[in-house]
Amino acid sequence: MQTIKTCTASGLLTFMTSEKLRLEYVPLSTAVQWDWIENPKLHDVGGIIQSIQEYGFRDPPSFDATLGAFAQGNGRTKALALMRRDGRYERPRYIGETEDGEWAIPVFFGADSKSIAAAQAFALDANNLVLTGGNTEVWDILALYDRQQLAELTASLGDQGLVTLDDDSLQLLQDDDEEEIDPKRQEKWTFKIHFNAPRELLDELQGLMGPYFVPRSRRKLMPEFFTAMVRRYCEDSPVVYVEEP
Repeated sequence: MQTIKTCTASGLLTFMTSEKLRLEYVPLSTAVQWDWIENPKLHDVGGIIQSIQEYGFRDPPSFDATLGAFAQGNGRTKALALMRRDGRYERPRYIGETEDGEWAIPVFFGADSKSIAAAQAFALDANNLVLTGGNTEVWDILALYDRQQLAELTASLGDQGLVTLDDDSLQLLQDDDEEEIDPKRQEKWTFKIHFNAPRELLDELQGLMGPYFVPRSRRKLMPEFFTAMVRRYCEDSPVVYVEEP
């Protein structure tokens, strides 16, 4: 067995800063109550579940006490809750278990914002920064969100600016006329769909998307998200797209 010597600077760090992150395991039933319900971010929950199965739960959510919710990791927590509720999934790697058999999820604590607006701005920027760079355009970022919810949220931020969306980008959110959006841009990342689905699928979508999902209403869904949710119930049957009269 190889012996590796390491040098720590814990004393120096204690002197330099009193703000430290800490990782704690909490019951999943507690963690799901910290969902940021105003979060405009769309999630590919099916893809997240596949990632958790393949790699384990290795990207813990971050709780912001000022926000009273997760500033990061809402989608991952919802995916994990769905896996647990489904009953067919084994406990993923890096997920703990309480004495009574409940899953326990690792959560970062200690990164608390100075204001709710600052917490919301961080949450948006943290999502966006994984895309910025290269040939990323504003449409690639806006594709991650429910545009109406994002517009309402950014309008409430006041003087708290965003690093990843400038004023010109945010102006695009004020236009509710979807016909003015470049169809090629829109087709690239989203589609409108009307579909007949089993009650079980509607219940599952309701559980994942909360108050923002209304059955039989117009709703933009990421293609990967929709495909993953429908595959479970439709199997090899063709999906019929039905336009509202």
